[in-house]
Amino acid sequence: MGILKMLWVVVVFVLVGCKQPHNASAMVQNQKKQTTLDQINIQDITSDNIVAAIHAKVQRYKAEPMYYLRIGKANCFIEILVNDFPVYKSYELSNLASPLRINSKILKSGTQTVTVRMYPVGDLIKEEYEYGETITQLGDASAVSITVTQIDKQSEMSFDDEHEVIKHHSPTTDTDGEVFAGSGLPFYEYSFEFTAEVPYDLSENSWGNAADLQKVKPEYLEEEALKYYQTFLNEFQKGNKDYIAKMYFESIFRQAQTYYHSKDEIQAMWDETLELLSNSTIEAQPIKDYELVLYAGGGVIFLRLKTKEDLFYRNKCAGWVKFERDGVERGRFFGLYLYCPKKDFKKRDLKLKMA
Repeated sequence: MGILKMLWVVVVFVLVGCKQPHNASAMVQNQKKQTTLDQINIQDITSDNIVAAIHAKVQRYKAEPMYYLRIGKANCFIEILVNDFPVYKSYELSNLASPLRINSKILKSGTQTVTVRMYPVGDLIKEEYEYGETITQLGDASAVSITVTQIDKQSEMSFDDEHEVIKHHSPTTDTDGEVFAGSGLPFYEYSFEFTAEVPYDLSENSWGNAADLQKVKPEYLEEEALKYYQTFLNEFQKGNKDYIAKMYFESIFRQAQTYYHSKDEIQAMWDETLELLSNSTIEAQPIKDYELVLYAGGGVIFLRLKTKEDLFYRNKCAGWVKFERDGVERGRFFGLYLYCPKKDFKKRDLKLKMA
């Protein structure tokens, strides 16, 4: 792991946007199942037509609710999942300045679950301030606060348009709410729920209707995931734009629909990938020192790097590439979360797709 902090993380797709709640009954009236992706032959998708194909499928609405998390933390590292799918991690002392949008993990209206995982900060205080001790346990003052907000993408999207859905604080043991319930522990996890109303329903043709991969032998599951990762990296290094377009199509569509993207926004997402694909310095990195992790109730598989000590690599995808830009060596870690649709599920013949 020689590049350490010299590497820059390149975000796969830029996430931006916001929105406020709409009348629930009107939302239900507007809500309908999306046209099934099965009606599109993925083999017909190319780099040249992917944007037009996705744009033709994305539905727009009079009200387009966007959901966000405003996150604050103290004296801990955190990982946050929405509906058992990772959305955020912070292994720094600082807090997230901007709200985090989460629509891509909301597949349909109804109850949504936010899970928070808290960890002690280890040597980070010593490293940043050159004093103190290694912290191996969460303390009384360890805390996380999360506010779920909503704003309508069709509104002015100003602060005044934002609506608070729910505010939640990590559990405490005292009446003043100052002593963290997990004080003295090396790890603490808790969850809370909120209700979302969205005009789309992607629950059937997505990881929301995935087969339970816990039923597959771990050795075979790992073997199939490795094949997918390695093939993806090989084709990416070759600059095979049409192959990558086919692999990304369903995933980009779901993101475009949940964030109500315009054609220009979809184009911007794809252009970012094309820019990297055209970089002649790309070097696919060996898939090693990883662990197999299941998300989404056992429906999604992910190969993540094992290292916990080096915070730069902690919990990142084991599928990644090095490249140079402007004379600086950088790295892109792909979000290769994979699932198998229930209708295609066979224990010894997995048809893995990108979630």
